[in-house]
Amino acid sequence: MPQIFSKISSADFQFMIWKIEEPQAFFETFPASWSTPSVLNPVKKLESTAVRYCLHQISSDFEELILIQNDRNRPFFQNSDWHISLTHSYPFVAAASSRKKRIGIDIEKPGRNIEKIAPRFLSEKEWGKWQKSSNLLTLAWSAKESVYKAAGKPGLSFQKEIEIADFDHNPTKAQIETGEGITLFWEEYPDFSLTIALI
Repeated sequence: MPQIFSKISSADFQFMIWKIEEPQAFFETFPASWSTPSVLNPVKKLESTAVRYCLHQISSDFEELILIQNDRNRPFFQNSDWHISLTHSYPFVAAASSRKKRIGIDIEKPGRNIEKIAPRFLSEKEWGKWQKSSNLLTLAWSAKESVYKAAGKPGLSFQKEIEIADFDHNPTKAQIETGEGITLFWEEYPDFSLTIALI
């Protein structure tokens, strides 16, 4: 079973990471009331199914809930106080949930010409701190994605409105332009970086 265990532990949230090595039928065990995106691409369909499998695995409390998507295709549980977040970057998927706080999770694999695009999503101060490390740039990209998901504010500028403190401590802190403080958990794996933001 290619579940990936993490060193992160917190009473505020739970999460699961999975490396897909199974066929789609293996993951089709979540409730029938959970929506899945209508995608034709078989890899995207497999990712969507596998990440819902992970979500189902992290809590039996979800069994009776109805999972739907908002107008931005973000999944959420209807009429529930559970906050959830999903992420996938084939062959990895991850799901996170919290009853206490808004949550965002993100997986980023290295690459993407990160040094070239980083000045577009980092502030000048952040770029100055991390420009010499592609690993930290990838981690920063993931962190801003997680914060964006947790904030739930369309159009939030990664460069101007999301600020990451540092990666010297775990958890670290982040902030958005509204002044809300954010706790940011992070981990680096050989094949990807993972971040979880809680507001």
